[in-house]
Amino acid sequence: MVDWRKEIKETLILGIPMAGAQLSQLLMTTTDVALVGRLRGEALAAMAVGQASYGMVLSLGIGICSAIGPLVSQAHGAENRPAMVRSVAVGSVVALLLGLLCWPLLYQVDLLYGWLEYSQEMAQLATGYTRAAALGLPFAFLFLVLKGYLDAVSRPRWPMAVAVVGILVNAVADYAFMYGYWGFPALGVTGTGLATSAVNLFMSIALLLMIWRGEHFHAVMQARLTEWKEFLAVGLPIAGSIGVEVGLFVIGALMMGKLGTDEAAAHQIVLTCAATTFMVPLGVSFAGSTRVGQAVGRRDFQAVRPAGLAAMGVGFAFMVITCMLFVSFPHKIVELFWDPAVEKSQTVQMFAVQLLFIAGVFQMMDGVQVTAIGALRGLKDVTIPMLIAGLSYWVVGLSAAVYLTFHTPLRHQGLWIGFVLGLSTAAVGLTLRFLLLSKRVCYDKELQRRVSVEAAA
Repeated sequence: MVDWRKEIKETLILGIPMAGAQLSQLLMTTTDVALVGRLRGEALAAMAVGQASYGMVLSLGIGICSAIGPLVSQAHGAENRPAMVRSVAVGSVVALLLGLLCWPLLYQVDLLYGWLEYSQEMAQLATGYTRAAALGLPFAFLFLVLKGYLDAVSRPRWPMAVAVVGILVNAVADYAFMYGYWGFPALGVTGTGLATSAVNLFMSIALLLMIWRGEHFHAVMQARLTEWKEFLAVGLPIAGSIGVEVGLFVIGALMMGKLGTDEAAAHQIVLTCAATTFMVPLGVSFAGSTRVGQAVGRRDFQAVRPAGLAAMGVGFAFMVITCMLFVSFPHKIVELFWDPAVEKSQTVQMFAVQLLFIAGVFQMMDGVQVTAIGALRGLKDVTIPMLIAGLSYWVVGLSAAVYLTFHTPLRHQGLWIGFVLGLSTAAVGLTLRFLLLSKRVCYDKELQRRVSVEAAA
């Protein structure tokens, strides 16, 4: 018999600090949005477009770096420290190299904005933000690897503490670079991108000093080719899963930019609210992935399903609460990001309130799908979930969003209805996938071999 109270308690012990770290990182973006929203509508709309472009590249790196979770959690469950050290060493090098490779791609983002025929002012502001934020990509990826390592060995409080301090660092850097305090030039939206790079540098160095020792430097040279290949074999499909989801939102932001600056600004406000609350089930999904991975590492396959379902239940329950808040207090929430006394038009506020009602339903589906895919990653099941996500987001979600946005009177509301349909399809498919695998893994010897990480053997 499963003691569900114990399962939920263990999930929360790991999940709360992990969610705290994720929430702290998103609060940095929330701070950015709140400060840029005090400038003018064009600035916030340009930041929305710039974040969409930057976020697409960032998401691919996040996916590849996420390989550290299942690799280390299974090695930790098997008490194989050399494999853990080699995994974090390999992951750190991959993170830095990947960030450097992304620089030329984001530097040319102005070509994309010209092709989309954005106004000259929006294109210039969005380009400045994207290029400035791109400078910190190697450090953002490095932080993710180091954080993933600590999460996987059940020490999530360290990255949470660093991320909390990062909120203050980000706020100070925002004021310095955006408004020109303390002798710095006032760079506006571009300054926000520089602040993002600065805080990523701070957080990665902080964790690097906590974790890396001489053995990690030796491990870079001693890592076997199979471990480099395995890191990418796990990370690339995760990147694909994240990429197809984030790609839906990137295209959504670009579609809103085509509708107008008011729609783009409202979309950015609501997306920031949804992304902020999403950090809690995302942290819980990391906890679920860690606990499932550790169960696989110690070959306790009976514990896999309870660990995954506990995470899914906690994530869904939290999102039900946030849905109630979005629906009950939409005006109060929007006013945190938009000051109608500064910007005379009430249109942005009206659009944002309309979208918050749809985002409430969106929240619940998002909570289920992210915790389900996290549990599957603990089983090292990454390819089929990527395909499920791709079909859900791009075939169902995007097609519905395009039709409802441009071929019905729903416009901006139609885009978010498409989001809901895509995430609902993904939530159902990923949940069924986990239920199937968590049952089979208890008796299928070949499946047990496949879901185990070679480095943990």
